[in-house]
Amino acid sequence: MTLRTKILNSIENPEELERIYRSDKESFKKSYKDILKDRPDSLLLQAWQARFEYGETIIRKLSSLDLVVMISLCLVAGSLLKIPDWSMSYENDFYPRFVALVPLSVMYLFKMHLRGWPGRLTMIGGGIICCSAIGISIIPEKWDDVFALACFNLPLLLWTLYGVSRLGADWKIASRRIEYIRFTGELIIHAGLLFIGGGILLLLTAGLLELLSVNSSWIIETMATYGLASIPLVAAWATDSYSAARKMVPLLARIFSPLLLVLILSYMAAMTLNIDDIFTDRSTLLIYNLLLLSVLATAVFTLTGRGQHAQNRLESITISLMIGATLMLDSLAICAIGWRIQEFGLTVNRLAVLGSNLAVFGNLAVMGWGYIKYWRGKGSLNDIESAIAAYLPVYVIWTFFSVFIQPWIFRY
Repeated sequence: MTLRTKILNSIENPEELERIYRSDKESFKKSYKDILKDRPDSLLLQAWQARFEYGETIIRKLSSLDLVVMISLCLVAGSLLKIPDWSMSYENDFYPRFVALVPLSVMYLFKMHLRGWPGRLTMIGGGIICCSAIGISIIPEKWDDVFALACFNLPLLLWTLYGVSRLGADWKIASRRIEYIRFTGELIIHAGLLFIGGGILLLLTAGLLELLSVNSSWIIETMATYGLASIPLVAAWATDSYSAARKMVPLLARIFSPLLLVLILSYMAAMTLNIDDIFTDRSTLLIYNLLLLSVLATAVFTLTGRGQHAQNRLESITISLMIGATLMLDSLAICAIGWRIQEFGLTVNRLAVLGSNLAVFGNLAVMGWGYIKYWRGKGSLNDIESAIAAYLPVYVIWTFFSVFIQPWIFRY
């Protein structure tokens, strides 16, 4: 009996069609299309068509013009980052100012191209990019503390702009914001893979040129600059077009969440013997910040990635305990920062650490309260996602303050 005959015989039997599909997926995909042409009124076959083709129609394939625009923007980004090599007027302060601004700006421009250059959004985004470039350029490098903090926070602020360019009029919708968070995690994976692949290509190129006795230093440097400038844009396109990292991000979060929980609980036990370190050792506070960000990223990606694999009870318990333990640790860290400010005065670095800790603490507290309501049967995981989406403007306000206001308050 041919596969076509099997499908026709099971046209009214969903369970049997599923069994046939699982036995030979590729052949099934080819055969059902021919049968659908003969039986266009079959609701079951229409459902299979939607199952196979969903996502293919909503992802725009690159046309020849799109490809030309992408390559051109990558070349422009690389050329802009090569300016210090072509001009003696730029010194060591060029790359900290523009190494993130340039790639993120071309990402925004390419997204505007794909959306047909919507007038209002293009004008607003272009104005924000220009203001960001001017704002980061006029901060003197001699104000080394505020300069470093502004350069660090600028990419986070521009990432918000790129998110608005992707979401458009839907930027206020919680589910669309959560999709952007998922996109961010997937893009990081794709960018990492492109970085590794590009590094291998550079090593092979250097090795081959060395065999030919060719001075390869300028070639490798040029390839590296243009490659690094292009990675964010290409990674964004790859994330939109392929689903290679779609399951990887929540999987990694699920793997590391219990490990982080063990680490946090172990540290809390050990900290009881040296609790004074958090008040006297500056490096301890830095490690706390890294721990906070790690816990936040793990909790968020585990929660938002449950669409592929429903979050089970053990995962929810792990995330809940991890958030609760981290909130206890961060409470101590905030007290320690407050003590240092009281004892030694307010500096830009202490304000930056305090502000970032409070922002992340608030996010974890919102998630923690959501999990409390979830365990009490008064809320759902979707409610926690909505709370995360609603909290995102807090980060936008803080990064805006760090880039455009904080430098002119402290000026050193």
